[in-house]
Amino acid sequence: MSDVKDINVNQLAEEFKINGFIVIEDFIPIDILDRIYKAWLPIRDREIERLMGISNRGLKRYAIDIPLERPFIEPKIFDHITLVKLFESILGKDYIFQDYSSITPFPGAVYQQWHRDLEPLFPGMMTPTIRVALHIPLVDTTEENGSIEVIPSSHYIADKELCRGKWFDHVLGKGPKHIGNYHSIRLNVKRGSIWLLDLRLLHRGMPNVSNSSRDGLIMHFSRPWFYSGRPLKHMEDTISRELWNSFSDHAQKVLRG
Repeated sequence: MSDVKDINVNQLAEEFKINGFIVIEDFIPIDILDRIYKAWLPIRDREIERLMGISNRGLKRYAIDIPLERPFIEPKIFDHITLVKLFESILGKDYIFQDYSSITPFPGAVYQQWHRDLEPLFPGMMTPTIRVALHIPLVDTTEENGSIEVIPSSHYIADKELCRGKWFDHVLGKGPKHIGNYHSIRLNVKRGSIWLLDLRLLHRGMPNVSNSSRDGLIMHFSRPWFYSGRPLKHMEDTISRELWNSFSDHAQKVLRG
């Protein structure tokens, strides 16, 4: 796990607020990732079989919920002091957990449309960050296997005319064609690193032209008043009692919501 002394949380928070995303390299020990990845593969394969191979997030792209159990719920990750301080700075001290999922592109996945996962609450008005996605790559994300493309600072776009929906290909260009002059970034993030995303940031998944899937997990956190459809019940009724009792008071507070 990254040494807290080597991480400038204030600088990361400022970078996040300006760009709408940050990458923290070498954050998760590989042995923890190995356990998560080993447990993930049969769950992923069973869900794809249940879907009869019909992808539910575009061609060869699968959205799968993550079970709230070991080894996926790992306090050494989501309750790490660095992330706690970051979330408190970005979302406020009472931030809460929302949900846990994975969107996995397999070979043959194509361009997603430019989109944002959360529309502005008040079109025409900028607001602070409402919801953050914590991305945990289980494999290296590369140009070949479809790493995410983002447009820095686009989370502040709240123009009423532009923000009539979540899709933006008509403004930015479809597939490899760019319309206008903007500067996007590919988040080629190596295994063991994490990245955080303001869900209002314009982004898209890229084609997977490799021979393997780009597996990764996504935990969502938000301000306490924001409800995104999570079942209204206490998390201690969802997570095993043994696992729940192993969490810190802070982790229980975040998960309980």
